[in-house]
Amino acid sequence: MTTAFSARAWAHVADRYADVCRHPFVTGLAGGTLPDAVFAHYLADDAHYLVGYARTLARIASRLPDVDDVGAWAGFAAGAVEAERSLHVGELARRGVEPATHVPTSACRDYVDALARHAEESPVEVAVAAVLPCFRVYAEVGRHLASTAGDLDAHPYGAWIATYDDPAFEASVARAEATADRLAADSRYVAEMLEAYADATDREWHFWDASWRAPDGTRR
Repeated sequence: MTTAFSARAWAHVADRYADVCRHPFVTGLAGGTLPDAVFAHYLADDAHYLVGYARTLARIASRLPDVDDVGAWAGFAAGAVEAERSLHVGELARRGVEPATHVPTSACRDYVDALARHAEESPVEVAVAAVLPCFRVYAEVGRHLASTAGDLDAHPYGAWIATYDDPAFEASVARAEATADRLAADSRYVAEMLEAYADATDREWHFWDASWRAPDGTRR
């Protein structure tokens, strides 16, 4: 039996995902010890990222051959916009941070730009593969953190963790992966899909690392 692309791709990046879980940003989230300034910086970066990600998802939706996929991916784009408006803008407003004045890190800008290029220039199945890690990595991190963080109601980052440790989010992840699996089954670009998936997973690590370092430049 042939292994579905999404399972193959996730196995392909297992070592890099382990690096994500070991990163002090993620371990700090789990323990509730992450400095709030670091988390606020990350949220501001993520607000910027989600705007670009929504545009990328919408562009991919417009290129998909199956009309049901078009609708699903347009919904993903709308969900990214809503996440930026609600969780991120709300959390930042509570901290007195205005996303419009935030200068995103180079890791954030480069990630947004790379996904936008895929959406415009790559075969659509490669573009789909490039955006999947943002789905799957966050679902796995959310599940991992929820299993180690204790009572989320009493946890300083419990609301953020619960957003990604959520059956509705997992359903969206599975739906996006189903699109990739169908496209990969008849594609001559599977190697390129795996490369794009691995690159985006690496960028996820760098995204967190950039906020870990950015506020005062002293953390290592």
